[in-house]
Amino acid sequence: MKKKKILLYTSLLTLLVGYRHRYNTNYELLENEEAYAKYDQGYIYIGDEEYLESIDAKSNDILIEDQRDGDDPNFEIYNSYKVYNKDDRNNILEVLIEYEKENPTDWNRSIESMRQEWFLHNLGYYLNYKKDHTTDLDINNEDEEKYNKKILSYIFKN
Repeated sequence: MKKKKILLYTSLLTLLVGYRHRYNTNYELLENEEAYAKYDQGYIYIGDEEYLESIDAKSNDILIEDQRDGDDPNFEIYNSYKVYNKDDRNNILEVLIEYEKENPTDWNRSIESMRQEWFLHNLGYYLNYKKDHTTDLDINNEDEEKYNKKILSYIFKN
């Protein structure tokens, strides 16, 4: 348990102190193809649940459900815990920003808040914290700041 707390506190200090990773942005938006984009590890598919179920995805492909039509616009990144490389996560988030530009809605998230939420989500998953909630990542408007506060309060309470 001590190792987990040390890892956790080190990760949080890195996050909170403002360490800035220089991202190697490398993705390609695709036209007239089934996938929306390609990144270093595979393809990125974005669509509704029915569309995503029809995809013959490979293990490194990213499936993102577009749920931006409700009261709390949202993208759900399936199996987000599998994406641990910062550059890959950033590329996927950049693709979401581009998708929103091409298909505008009321969804509005800052890239930095999404990076932090994904990082904390993965950290929670690997520390066995609510795996049923941390397997996939919901990037909705209401969680712009709330998620970080919830995780931090849990960590410092224990």
